[in-house]
Amino acid sequence: MKKSSKPTLFLIFTLLLITALFALVSVGVKLKYEQYVLQKDKLEKIYKSENQKKIKLTAEYQTVTSEERIVAVAKSDLGMIRNIEAPLVVKYENQKVENLSETLKEKYE
Repeated sequence: MKKSSKPTLFLIFTLLLITALFALVSVGVKLKYEQYVLQKDKLEKIYKSENQKKIKLTAEYQTVTSEERIVAVAKSDLGMIRNIEAPLVVKYENQKVENLSETLKEKYE
């Protein structure tokens, strides 16, 4: 009896098909990976630029809110003057306050 070559051809065809599918899948995965790497690089650039903007805005905020700037604007634009006198300080003794409080209580009882 003569052996048929059909099973051998089927096996070879199946192996070629599996190899081709594996190659296609690996190429697809590689392309998707490269796409993600490019997207990651783009997002990193955006992140760095936004971080630089944040630093610039922080520096500008500190410049605008500095005391020297506020005083200069108040003097030049608003015509304000700085108070030279020292603030009024009120000092009291607790003992005297307690004595007065007791005196008032006795008076109104």
